[in-house]
Amino acid sequence: MAQRTLIVAELKRALRESGHSYADVAQRLQLSLASIKRLFSTEDLSLERVDQICELIGMDLSDVMDRAADRSAPTNQLTLSQESELIADIKLLFMTWLVLVRTPFEDIVRDYHFSKREALQYLIRLDRLKVIELQPGNRVRLLVSRHFSWRPGGPVQKYIHQKLLHEFFASAFAGVQEEFFFHGGRLSDDAFAHIKRALRATSRECAEIIEGDRLTTQPRKGGAFVLAVRPWHFSGFAQFDREPTASSKPLD
Repeated sequence: MAQRTLIVAELKRALRESGHSYADVAQRLQLSLASIKRLFSTEDLSLERVDQICELIGMDLSDVMDRAADRSAPTNQLTLSQESELIADIKLLFMTWLVLVRTPFEDIVRDYHFSKREALQYLIRLDRLKVIELQPGNRVRLLVSRHFSWRPGGPVQKYIHQKLLHEFFASAFAGVQEEFFFHGGRLSDDAFAHIKRALRATSRECAEIIEGDRLTTQPRKGGAFVLAVRPWHFSGFAQFDREPTASSKPLD
């Protein structure tokens, strides 16, 4: 589906969600209702008019485009079978990571131990796995959402926990470009839900920073960030726990 079609479809959806009608758009753009209907049906919307509609519904054009991209690539997780195949070949898993962070084919061949033929073979495998769509010129279109995540408890997440996180946390986090926060407390269910929303928002913001940094001319090096929250009680402190008294036990 053409990008213009996706954006117009997302604008229509956003109008409905915000409770606005074509009549509201007509008033905002100072056009007749018939003209607005024609513009949407023919998808003949200029960038200026799209911006005006975005102002009406209280969204940025970038938000509309992100939502449109997510709907055109709705997969948020791979199947168990797909992940199992990725984890069986570490080089295939590495290639998957490279395409997920939108590394151009030329950079893959230049910066890593992949010949052009080998890199193409791995991209073909990812195409067959429905992770990407391989396009002319060795370009890649992701078939997964911008907010893609590995399966909880799945093969890739287990590998990350066993290998990557162990190495990642083996640091004092004292460098100029390093940071580490660890904080906890007794939380209600509402507080857990609030923290999860905050972590998701922060994760998306960090991902957008990484995405925008692809255009920089400055030297780049590998980096990673971790955000997590869960109900947790350190096993080393369990010996200090008191058994609940009869008066403190919850009533049925």
